Amino acid sequence: MAPTNPAVHPVVIIGGGAVGLATSIYLSLRRVPHLLFERYPGTSIHPKACGYNPISVEIFRELGVEDEVLRQRAPIERASCTAWYTGLGSGGREIYKRGAWNANQNEYAAASTAEYVILPQIRLEPILKRRAVGLNPNGIFNDAEVLDISEEVAQDRVSITVRHRDQGESEEKSYQARYVIGADGGRFSADKLGIPWCGERDIVAMISCHFRAPISTIHDPSVFITWLINPELGGTIGTGYLYHVGPYAPSTRETEEWMFGFGARPDDPANFDKEKVVARLRRSFGLPEDALKLDVISISQWKVHAIVAEHYRSKGGRVFLVGDAAHRVPPWGALGLNTGLQDVQNLIWKLDLALKSGQGQGETGKGEMFDALLGTYEEERRPIAVRVAATSLENLRKHGLEMDRALGIDITNEAAANVEAMHKYFDPTHPEHEQIKQAVSRAQRVMDSEFHALGAEVGWFYPAADINGEGAAARHDGALLENGEFDILNYHVSTIPGHQLPHAWLKRGEEESSIRDLVLANKFVLLAWETSWRKAEGEHVHIEIIGADSGSWLDVNGTWATASGIGKTGAVLVRPDRIVAWRTQRESEDGIAELDKVVQQLLKLRP
Repeated sequence: MAPTNPAVHPVVIIGGGAVGLATSIYLSLRRVPHLLFERYPGTSIHPKACGYNPISVEIFRELGVEDEVLRQRAPIERASCTAWYTGLGSGGREIYKRGAWNANQNEYAAASTAEYVILPQIRLEPILKRRAVGLNPNGIFNDAEVLDISEEVAQDRVSITVRHRDQGESEEKSYQARYVIGADGGRFSADKLGIPWCGERDIVAMISCHFRAPISTIHDPSVFITWLINPELGGTIGTGYLYHVGPYAPSTRETEEWMFGFGARPDDPANFDKEKVVARLRRSFGLPEDALKLDVISISQWKVHAIVAEHYRSKGGRVFLVGDAAHRVPPWGALGLNTGLQDVQNLIWKLDLALKSGQGQGETGKGEMFDALLGTYEEERRPIAVRVAATSLENLRKHGLEMDRALGIDITNEAAANVEAMHKYFDPTHPEHEQIKQAVSRAQRVMDSEFHALGAEVGWFYPAADINGEGAAARHDGALLENGEFDILNYHVSTIPGHQLPHAWLKRGEEESSIRDLVLANKFVLLAWETSWRKAEGEHVHIEIIGADSGSWLDVNGTWATASGIGKTGAVLVRPDRIVAWRTQRESEDGIAELDKVVQQLLKLRP
């Protein structure tokens, strides 16, 4: 029997990847004591995720790491394009090049002051780790594998058994926690809790290789992700993709690192060692053996899944799943880690409120005060993950169903047929040339869902949080298409409850701020036009006045007046996660009377 640590910790986090570390930082900033257990000795050794949309970059700002993330990011001039090539060798040709990610900055600016950022996870995690350890130096444990989770419902706690490893020695210890957050990448928590998964598994077997080579000497430096369609290998996924993983500041040809990924073909070996991966890379790129020196750093073999846990909260209510522990999605579209970070942003303010109220600590009348509020985490976040999984899977399949098909390339074709199809695309005198070019252009418009999808990145919203029931009739101000589907391509500004607070520039004296940066970690913020709303200031609500007098914020460009949807006397209430909680067009006298009831309703303290 493992020795027991007698202390009951408010929170234990399982997993020290990017999402687990972000969870730790959020808790530390709210002064919530906690422990984090990570089974591996350090941060990720494989690049993994690399793109972060403005909502996630705002989260980095909240966590206090935005400046360092921006310092290490891929330069905008190297992260604004994606392109398709037949190869990178002497016979390789560019098929199509388009803008993506940072090319959309002007459109992102309507939603946030933050930018789209590209930084591989191997660069991001050390930044988060330093911040997490700096805030909680005695609470972050590596080489600490969680072996068991057991909810003790009657005692309002969870027991966790951990194997600590130190220089070859191991020791098992038991810990007690009020709450546990599973951020372990889907490899333990959900299965241990008996939470099933739904969706598609084992869609494609992938191999990815992190390597060092001076690729910039043979390639367009403005292209961040390169999709290779070598006709002899039968299509995009089978040929592979390539992207630069830094280091970006500074970057030299001697230090360039890259990620090459490809789908396993039926004739591929079961396992790829360095020699086999390099041979495949050279074949995909069209490079002879003596063309470039390649130094393999790591190889990963993995399966593509599009699965979501059926529940984000355990039966006993004291364990929550976040990130890949709750959803494992294809990386096409870069939505997975973004979704995980945004899970944490949704959960932590609610959990903080529950802990600060004494929930689960035996205080009469307070023990279950915010239990229903905690239940909204799954209610709000799980539908987002279901849609993200579907969108990401569609993005993967569109490479074959749209781009390859437009070119006439198919993995089932003979190599000669694929070579002839590609010849038609490049030969302007061929009678089918113009038809194929138009098909490729149409395919690229369809692939906007991966490369130009502001709705999916910054326009998502929570229908369950629509407290006024306004959204259905208005199709959520256009965010729902006429067929009822979410508009993943376009961001629709709205203050219907459940939507992202729209960005607007404000100024007060010499101080300038985005309205989104007025949000507080531990209170709702009421944004109002009239100073009389200040009387509504209270335990759960802070007031910010816009445009009423010289001491108020000035709506610099009139953006808030247009976006707010509340006339000149109303107000908008915003949650700590920058989600609109409530809005009213009523004048303050009537609105203040309603506000207290609304806050109680939002916190699930009344029906």
